[in-house]
Amino acid sequence: MLQKKVMYRLFFIFALTLISCKNDESISISTNFDRLDDNPLRFEGKLPLEFSSEDAKIDSYSVKLNDKVYNNQKNIVLDTVNSKLGLNYFVLTVNYNGKYHKEIDGQFTIFSNVKEKKLTYKIIQEYPHNPQLFTEGFIYKNGIIYESSGQYGKSQLVKYALGSETFSQSVKNDPNIFGEGISIVNGKIYQLSYRERKGFIYDEATLKPIGQFTLPPSIAEGWGSTTLSDGGIVVSDSTPTLKFFDDKFNFIKSVTVTGYDTVYSQVNELEYANGCIYSNVFGNNSILVIDPKTGEVLAKGDFTELVNKNKTNEEAVLNGIAHISGNTFLITGKFWSKIYKVELIY
Repeated sequence: MLQKKVMYRLFFIFALTLISCKNDESISISTNFDRLDDNPLRFEGKLPLEFSSEDAKIDSYSVKLNDKVYNNQKNIVLDTVNSKLGLNYFVLTVNYNGKYHKEIDGQFTIFSNVKEKKLTYKIIQEYPHNPQLFTEGFIYKNGIIYESSGQYGKSQLVKYALGSETFSQSVKNDPNIFGEGISIVNGKIYQLSYRERKGFIYDEATLKPIGQFTLPPSIAEGWGSTTLSDGGIVVSDSTPTLKFFDDKFNFIKSVTVTGYDTVYSQVNELEYANGCIYSNVFGNNSILVIDPKTGEVLAKGDFTELVNKNKTNEEAVLNGIAHISGNTFLITGKFWSKIYKVELIY
């Protein structure tokens, strides 16, 4: 009889253990979190969260959406306070069976409420461009072009008068460096490298090297770069995200380049002008006009006609945009023999 009581007691403890485990981590919660992007989400719309459990009683729940917490609310209205354009993250905390809770992560994309305008251009003038240059950074200033040319063993920073194929000054990168985007801040040129996690600083007047820096961890790869009116530096890095830094490369913020139905990846050579960021898209014949405050794409233009005129090989892609004044810009690309002075219209 004693042995039977012991067995009953062990069985009872085992059953309680199973129930306890069931009440804790082994319950299943079904969600629609993997389907949130089936239909485009926009500001002023609702976040359509759905979740349920067949083996637990849900007592309450909360949703932490980009640091803002909502209790027992599913159809959360999306706005610029709780969300941003591009990718957003949230955490659902479910309280169940009186004393347990479980957290589930999710993400979704918010697209612009307004379709991109059509960006067009009118060619004003053509200039020669040295076809040996693998254009990665391209800046115009007071009649002078500053250009960073890429490729391992061939990368260099050059300076020349607009209309000339001869460099007035140049400095070569180490053969192990792939030169990328450039920006000018307070008389200094900052040049990125592709995958080497290094940046280089030059004197604007002489191109004399005056320093180096390490690319911050937030930059996946060095791609494009431009300077804001306040001296800040914006960097593209192959992702859809533009990163903003001060001139010491301390991180300030990021925005995701987002249109009405597209998140734009591989944003490349950059130019800040007229309160916007103008950008080439790698592997694409487009130029985007981006709001630097939000990442919203305001306009998009097709420059296939110019690309076809300069398509000497597969690498001869659009990748140079520099501001002159007003709506007048210079457009070029890798290995192109021409620079086009254009008026951009949208």
